Amino acid sequence: MEVYEFKKNFLTRLQETTNVLNGGGTNIPASAIRSEWTNFVEVAVEPTGWQALWKASRPVCEQLSVKYPLVVLGTVDQVLYDELKAIFTVEAIQDDDVHLPEEQITVDLEELWPLREQNNPALNVNITADCIDKLRFFYQHLWMPWDNDGEDEHGWIDKHLESRIRFCHDLKNKTMSRQLSSHALALLAEARYIQRKRDFIEQQLSEEEYQAEEEDEDNESSILKDNRSSELLQLNLRLNTIKNEINILENPVMRSVFEKVRFGVAKAKGEAPMSYVVTQAVPMDEQFAYLKRARDMIDEEISVKMCDSLQHALDHCSPESAIYLPPGTRQDIKFLEYLNSGGSFRGVCEAEFVNAYDLAIEENPTIVSKNDDSVLLTIDGDFTLENIRLDCANVRTGVVIKKGNITFRNCCFVGDPSSSTKQGIVIFGNCTITFERCVIREFSTGIYSNHDCTINLIDTTISDCMTGLETLDQCQILFRSASIKHCSQYGLLLEDFNDDAQSNQNASGDSKDGSRSQVFEDFNTIEREEFTFEGSCVFHDNAKGNFVIRKGFSERFNSSCFVDENLQQQDGEDGLEDSNCETTNVSFCDNYLEASKLSSTKQISRSSDTREQDVRSASDTGVSGSISQSEDESSEYGLENSTMDIRDVKYSSHEVQKSVATGVDNETIDDRDNHVIEIEDSIIEID
Repeated sequence: MEVYEFKKNFLTRLQETTNVLNGGGTNIPASAIRSEWTNFVEVAVEPTGWQALWKASRPVCEQLSVKYPLVVLGTVDQVLYDELKAIFTVEAIQDDDVHLPEEQITVDLEELWPLREQNNPALNVNITADCIDKLRFFYQHLWMPWDNDGEDEHGWIDKHLESRIRFCHDLKNKTMSRQLSSHALALLAEARYIQRKRDFIEQQLSEEEYQAEEEDEDNESSILKDNRSSELLQLNLRLNTIKNEINILENPVMRSVFEKVRFGVAKAKGEAPMSYVVTQAVPMDEQFAYLKRARDMIDEEISVKMCDSLQHALDHCSPESAIYLPPGTRQDIKFLEYLNSGGSFRGVCEAEFVNAYDLAIEENPTIVSKNDDSVLLTIDGDFTLENIRLDCANVRTGVVIKKGNITFRNCCFVGDPSSSTKQGIVIFGNCTITFERCVIREFSTGIYSNHDCTINLIDTTISDCMTGLETLDQCQILFRSASIKHCSQYGLLLEDFNDDAQSNQNASGDSKDGSRSQVFEDFNTIEREEFTFEGSCVFHDNAKGNFVIRKGFSERFNSSCFVDENLQQQDGEDGLEDSNCETTNVSFCDNYLEASKLSSTKQISRSSDTREQDVRSASDTGVSGSISQSEDESSEYGLENSTMDIRDVKYSSHEVQKSVATGVDNETIDDRDNHVIEIEDSIIEID
């Protein structure tokens, strides 16, 4: 099942957007931007009858109370041009456990990915797909949620278009430091999340107000008492703060000044290791008792510095530093760098979450995000957390682990039981994670794991989640006196992609959904090399099965590793391919589509000299060329979109022209007249 995908550089994006918004030759204000896109979409997009994949956004999944990410196959019955939306009829859902309340849903056009193969071949879907690609890029990367709320005196194109294109270019090409680009991407993700959530609340309030007017009732007092009104005010205040920071970051001159003010002086490397002890305002005797207990945990030869908060310590410590937290405190942080280099967070307390949960949540320190961020902590190296409670209620993912040896000892991860999209720990692969005496509860999924990693669950409990642990095959998991219980769906879900005899052994499992899934209630009946059981393990009261092995498709891919749209973008730029998780990388311009079921259709004309390079290179979705390339393209390269992005060109313009001419000898003269080759920021037209 192939979808249209377009690979374009930023010069092409700038030209395309300018042509759409400046078609009349006037510099239009922000209030007229949407009408220009409406006119363009009305001309280019087929009105009805084309098949597409719908990738639902996180706020939509929260509203529908379904698991995120969600990919749905269906048909567009009607395009609502004035609203830039479409009435979408659901035909199949990627996740068998998801059931949508209605068969017809109104969705945003930018969330639709048209299929290459249509039931009606007469439809001009390639132009439709290209138009939606332009619309998607504009509203996901150039248009900000506050643009409609600002002043409308100056033309939007002259004021914002080029600066925001350059801002996107700088984020992709790593011209900013990692902490600054991470901060910018987090702000953008949060802003778009706030925008969608704000739109939902405003729509609900307006509908209730309209209904009250029809019934001649005074609904003003009830609206003021409604919690949604206060939530809407908080969202608007936070959005205004993000707006001010992004406006500064769009200016290259102001970025360095902002970075010094926001993050302080860069941490020096090569200095002697130092530990940081966070203190609290308590009577003198309690302070001395706390410092004495902290002294027993610190090496005598290591220097110690006092800090008044965890945020203060993070702003000044080096990556390998150990930070000690006082018991019973709440540490609000906004930390955008990655944790690695053997550093640690340690609570100076001994109450255990597994044996004395109520006492432990009172005595152990709690780490929580200051704002509604995407991720609480990101780890890409060796790190240890001990005697810590991680409150993930106001973040969308608790901890993201990219690589390294990570140990969680006597830690508690708590999510939000009312959310269907919050994720506990997301593991990208190529790492070893040990959970020792830990508690993970109240998440949509407690632990997500890709293949090629090792997970040790020692005296650890996962409970009250939708799915306790979801993993791919070839992930080694040790259960030693561990338990998974009270999950509303599965205790453990294994996606199996093997075709050997092992995957076909039914053992004592009951078939489910035909022959695709096997359910095991007793772990002793599972004969899988991925699992090792030691001690007294307990798995019970999981609604749809304690262990479920579900047959996957042709390529290994864990869709759950996609935490957020902008986080995907950041991972693709930070060199995530080094962590053996190529299939979860997403390019700067394109959103995620699951590679195990979908393959992207590159609309690129290739010369004979560049075909081999394109086959080896990864696609925009991070999937290898062999996956993203269709069989038809392997033998014959279409010319539906004659744009090619050439990297590291070592030939002169004459040689490039000659190479392309050789690759199109068998084509018509009309086809050759339309060829355009883009080299970096220049364009060469070939006659």
